[in-house]
Amino acid sequence: MSNPLIAILAFLLFQLTTATLFLRPAELFNWLEDLPLYEGLILSTLALSMTSLEPHFHRRAMYRQPITLCVVGVFVAIILSQMSHLYLGGVRDSAAEFSKTLLYYGLAITIVNSPTRLRWFLANLGICTGLMVTLCLFDYWTIIDLEFIVHLQDLDGHDDEGNPIWFQRMRGTGIFQDPNDLAMVIVAGGCLCLYFLTDKSLGVWRGLWVAPLLVFVAAILETKSRGGLLAGAAAVMTMASLRYGTKVSIVLAVLGVCTLPIVAGRSANIEIGEGSTSEERIMMWREGFDAIKSPEIIFGIGHNGYADLAGLVAHNSFVHTYVELGVFGGTFFFGCFFLCAVQLYRMGRLPEPVFHEELLRMRPYIAGVLAGWCMSMFSLSRAYVVPTFLVLAMQAAYFNLAWIHTPSGRPLALWDRWLTTRLVGASACTFTGLYIFTMIFT
Repeated sequence: MSNPLIAILAFLLFQLTTATLFLRPAELFNWLEDLPLYEGLILSTLALSMTSLEPHFHRRAMYRQPITLCVVGVFVAIILSQMSHLYLGGVRDSAAEFSKTLLYYGLAITIVNSPTRLRWFLANLGICTGLMVTLCLFDYWTIIDLEFIVHLQDLDGHDDEGNPIWFQRMRGTGIFQDPNDLAMVIVAGGCLCLYFLTDKSLGVWRGLWVAPLLVFVAAILETKSRGGLLAGAAAVMTMASLRYGTKVSIVLAVLGVCTLPIVAGRSANIEIGEGSTSEERIMMWREGFDAIKSPEIIFGIGHNGYADLAGLVAHNSFVHTYVELGVFGGTFFFGCFFLCAVQLYRMGRLPEPVFHEELLRMRPYIAGVLAGWCMSMFSLSRAYVVPTFLVLAMQAAYFNLAWIHTPSGRPLALWDRWLTTRLVGASACTFTGLYIFTMIFT
């Protein structure tokens, strides 16, 4: 994108593409229902960015940003998981499905190529997430009535006479209809709001970010998502630890443990007992692990095969990928997040710090988004969807900018034998830990 006007247009189209993921204009306005807005926007962005996107997937580029290599590895693993069962129709369908996610990731790391663009990208995410959650919350509170949002009636046991006790949970729009999905997005949006709220360069205007932050706090309580609360706690502790130190994060953790049962009610009641939702999910994990006690442990049972195996998805993205894609694909998926954590850690220990002040200030909030999303994925199967790889693209774009803005200009992580060994070892420990946990609690 050597032409500046084309580069600006591509960035604007990409911002609109991202906005449609959250605001779902076809649901808000019926007359847009038959228009493929997302597809049209992302293909238009691709047409303007093709020459710049392709180099990011060269061998040398992926060697310098191993997150991208792992993302491509997931794509290869999806294909191999179907080919290992000679399911050629599945190869075609799975490749076509994940190609859309891979395309979004590639465009993000291509187009978000400066600190200014990264800030605008984060602002767009924060605003769109805030608007979407506000609409859902107002509908939940019956302030407005949106026909396309139907909130969830969930069972909370039975009374003394055996009658079911029902309660309502707030849902989101489109791909965030599950309350736990919505809570995952709320946590990420809250981290971004805090980033802009603490930006002194915005002056009095930064106070505008208080409104969406309050909406997020109210909304996550209305989702009544236990996983969402754990994700929020992980995000807040991570941000506090990186910005203020470990002692402050410990104090916040203690305060959170004391106040959550009062504020959150049912959502704070996290147990692994007989008949609980946690026990049901762990039983589904066990079915998955039992299915790969065979040669299928290498390439898995096949992409999108978990629901056919257990009746439902795993409700754990890492278990889900280890079972569907085997240890080969599961390691690549785990590696996407492991390598984010590695680069965050190394960035904090650079002998020659990043000389861009805003990138340094951004680090705790980028880490908070990562921590919250990872925690959410321990109770959700969202391994292949665009929002998950949006978060990974945000991380990769940030790290690319961080190492460029160091005196030496050296990447934070290089794909070499040492890194490969560490990744395989960490993945093996994670797989083993999840397996032992599942066997103990079932």
